[in-house]
Amino acid sequence: MPELAEPAYADELRTVPLTDVLMLDRIDRDLFRSVHRFEVDRALYGGQVLAQALLACGETVDRQRLPHSLHGYFLRKGDGARPVIFRVENDRDGGTYSARRVVAQQDGEVIFSMSASFRTPAVGEEHTASEVVPLAPPQRCPAVTPDPELALQVRVQDWSGPEKFFPARFWVRPNCPLPQNDSLLHAAAIAYMSDFSTGLRRTVGSEVLGPSIDHSLWFHHLPRWDDWIFVDLGRGVSAGKRGWYSGTVVDGSRIVASLAQEMVYSDRR
Repeated sequence: MPELAEPAYADELRTVPLTDVLMLDRIDRDLFRSVHRFEVDRALYGGQVLAQALLACGETVDRQRLPHSLHGYFLRKGDGARPVIFRVENDRDGGTYSARRVVAQQDGEVIFSMSASFRTPAVGEEHTASEVVPLAPPQRCPAVTPDPELALQVRVQDWSGPEKFFPARFWVRPNCPLPQNDSLLHAAAIAYMSDFSTGLRRTVGSEVLGPSIDHSLWFHHLPRWDDWIFVDLGRGVSAGKRGWYSGTVVDGSRIVASLAQEMVYSDRR
């Protein structure tokens, strides 16, 4: 089987570069505003507000400290054509850890809230319960574009089932190179990607997949996203009109991050 051509960053998706999508203006010490606005009427992608909330928190922390976890709640639908205001609260700066809370607002209403924790990088023993090995390189996996405005390049290895509800294992990279010396931006880009599966709206039986309601992400290693990374989404649970799943983000042979997310379901009309 011949090798597929490696897609260039600008050729596979005609989207705004991820670095531009995530850009923030600092309008006060703990107050930030998103810069990019979409020219079409569309809902705000949850991964975008998640990533920008992490960036806003990180801008209030000593740059030697990097994010290691975040826990967020999606409270209202955001408008992609309007700016978002991020208000950061400093809960604590300890000897090793820094804790922050942030709310994202539009029209004076909170659309998203999040807690994030940062720490000074440290070296310790490493143990992984299981190894994740991709079965095929990204060049041999078909590309998928769930949303033309999504600033990602995605190549799917396996779907969750024959109905292709959402990708279970896939390769992904940003649609532009990220600055080499900005670990906070790399972490935010991974956070942006971690909400990717909700870009595919599908039905399950008599129910329709709705928006995310909460999202958690843990960074196990220094956040770096220089090329393709592999995402493995595990089996989930669906009950009480809520669906939950978890997954891992793999770079080479290392699990660099873990995620968990919950979404709502509604009756199909």
